[in-house]
Amino acid sequence: MPDAVAKRRPILGLLAIFVLFMAYRIFAVYTVRVGECTPKPVDPSLRTATRNEGGHLVTFPIRDGYPAQVRPLVILTYNIEGYDELYDGAHASKIAETIRQLKPDIVGLQEVHRKTWQVRFRDQFAEIQRQTGMHGYFAPSYKTLGGEFGNAILTRGDIVAATIHPLPSVGEPRSVVESVIRIDGVLLNVYVTHLTAWGSLKSRDRGEQLDCLARHVRTSRYPFILLGDLNAPPDYAEIARFNRMNTAQMAGRDIILTHPLMHRRIDYIFADYGWRIVNARAVPTGSSDHYPVVAEVFWSRS
Repeated sequence: MPDAVAKRRPILGLLAIFVLFMAYRIFAVYTVRVGECTPKPVDPSLRTATRNEGGHLVTFPIRDGYPAQVRPLVILTYNIEGYDELYDGAHASKIAETIRQLKPDIVGLQEVHRKTWQVRFRDQFAEIQRQTGMHGYFAPSYKTLGGEFGNAILTRGDIVAATIHPLPSVGEPRSVVESVIRIDGVLLNVYVTHLTAWGSLKSRDRGEQLDCLARHVRTSRYPFILLGDLNAPPDYAEIARFNRMNTAQMAGRDIILTHPLMHRRIDYIFADYGWRIVNARAVPTGSSDHYPVVAEVFWSRS
């Protein structure tokens, strides 16, 4: 009998850790925000984007003018698996090095931590921003135990404004950050998000979040880019429905893998229809469990 008890102790210990972790998630993190979506009002006479509320291609006057680009803007979205810093104290530095190697102009990051226990209470965002030398904005989706977790934007341009919009969520809170970026003399709207996980079990929740995202980007005053880990491959019903809305064009429709462990594409760059997208690709590199996704874009009326 004593031998049997001794053999069970490791299992019971692991079970106790799992129960404590789930209790922490349920009582300190999880929330219920069904049906919450509050996009800002917009004056149609001020819009410069190139699609209407139905997603159809139209032309709005651009008041400030858009100078011809001498090179494309390089756009990057990257789920950095921030909690890996708990096991690898150099994780943030490795992420920063991957970003530097890809030389992006605008970056959307997901799973970024600031002073949570998962990153040894370090400011992961500040470390990545400092090591890339880019301007940045951190957008927490939730705060817990003195730390924050969420999305972030980096750019070699200037962040003129940024706002965090909660997304409808059941479980871990999700959000989208809306920003105005000035780069190369023009203003752009850049949105960064990370939708709920759990595969097909959360398909309906992601569908509601995608509907909300569509409502938000349709308020953009400037040509927009939407970046994010949508936690669903292109053939899932909610992604197919989002594509049918014609809210934006998907960069790199031939990309089939951004998460090697899942053997699926779940990371995306979407762009306003005024952009011409070239050379969109997932780059098999970096220390995250996701590949960075890169696209080069030209404003089509340059």
